[in-house]
Amino acid sequence: MSLETLIVAIVDGIALGATLFMISSGLSLIFGLMGIVNFAHGSLFMLGAYIGYEVFSSTNSLALGLAAATASMSLLGGTIESGLLKRKSGDVLGQALITIGVMLLLDRTAWIIWGETTYKWVPDSLKGVIELGGIIFYEYRLFLIAFGAVIAAAVFSFLKYTNYGTIIRAAIEDREMVEALGIDVRKTFTITFILGSGLAGLGGAVLVPWLGVYPTLGITYLLYAFAIVVIGGIGSFTGTLAASLLVGVTQQLAAYYVPWLAEATIFILMLAVLLLRPEGLVRG
Repeated sequence: MSLETLIVAIVDGIALGATLFMISSGLSLIFGLMGIVNFAHGSLFMLGAYIGYEVFSSTNSLALGLAAATASMSLLGGTIESGLLKRKSGDVLGQALITIGVMLLLDRTAWIIWGETTYKWVPDSLKGVIELGGIIFYEYRLFLIAFGAVIAAAVFSFLKYTNYGTIIRAAIEDREMVEALGIDVRKTFTITFILGSGLAGLGGAVLVPWLGVYPTLGITYLLYAFAIVVIGGIGSFTGTLAASLLVGVTQQLAAYYVPWLAEATIFILMLAVLLLRPEGLVRG
């Protein structure tokens, strides 16, 4: 119960929150704009982690692994949206069933290729620790915090200062109005799905050096992402970021002080928000 332990738990929680933000922000944008409950999102997170691991371990390059995971999952996400989901446009149940089918296919394929082994790779340059005031911090977790801040700033800038970002935000608020202005919202759907899928793949890849990748990684983090979207507010970038950090810190504090409660904390938070503020921490 020392102050040093509390500080380390909070830092680890922020690092976890940065990773959770990458998978949750994409899911929030897709659901907020398109109304699709994308059950395959966790599988893209998991597959991005595997692809990241393969590139990491073969090239010994963190940058190449992250780029490969992001690009491949963006491409796969665009293919899923344009090749499958677009055919069921307006059919919410049909689209949900398609994403469930894709999830099962991707999860089974990953299990066949990689089996049940947990794979982990850590870049040599970030294997060490930093000691500040007698407190030891892992370099890679500090990297996650900095990297997560860069990604959050990049996504915020895209949504705030680009034409497509403006359209996405406007369509989340009032899709009919945007369509009435003659804007092709369908093209925006594809771009949003590509962006969300790329973020999921990136989030999976950055998690590998910390927790590794294993077959059930996707479904676990999909549940976390759904809960974070509810806590933060559907379609809200700010809410998703705040909820990701809140969940990450809360879960790590629980892991340090009440380990038996750690896995349940995110869902306890979700239930509390549903009871006290059903629209989420931030609306819109």
